[in-house]
Amino acid sequence: MEVPTGSHIRRWRKSLSMTQARLAELSGVAQSIIAKVENEAVDPRSSTLRKLVEALSRFESPEKLHTVRDVMVTDVAALKFNDTIQTAIDNMVKDGISQLPVLSVDGEILGIVSEESILQKGAHRNGLVGQVMHPGPTIVDIGLSVIEARRRLTEVEVLLVVEGDILAGLVTRMDLVHALRLNSIG
Repeated sequence: MEVPTGSHIRRWRKSLSMTQARLAELSGVAQSIIAKVENEAVDPRSSTLRKLVEALSRFESPEKLHTVRDVMVTDVAALKFNDTIQTAIDNMVKDGISQLPVLSVDGEILGIVSEESILQKGAHRNGLVGQVMHPGPTIVDIGLSVIEARRRLTEVEVLLVVEGDILAGLVTRMDLVHALRLNSIG
């Protein structure tokens, strides 16, 4: 992706008949910072540019799905490291899901339990989730583009979505398939 310049941001914003104040409201970036970015008086952080581009894109094409925030499942069942494997199995069967994040008592993501990990590791159902979980699941920021999520989901089964350091949701291949069916992505 080409990094937009401040003058590109200004032209794009003006082409949408948007004020700096409105862009500030939509992006969460202070209007004074937007003015400095557009006048190229500062070298903005990539996170600032990402917020501006995301806000402009959403304003320009509100019907499109832009980030994983638009497609993620937010009602996520999670397990604790010391839960039993039977608890994981019961939750998967009851909710018809195939992956469950494993969280610490503080809410830190420790790993993920999947149908595959339960079957591969063959632990007894009275065993602990920690015995069958895969450490190091793929964790992405809530602002990740749907296009990049699609690319990553060719390599992994699920993306755990965080906002800050807090689990906000997850995206599976099926979530993207549903989004493709119902909406315009890009």
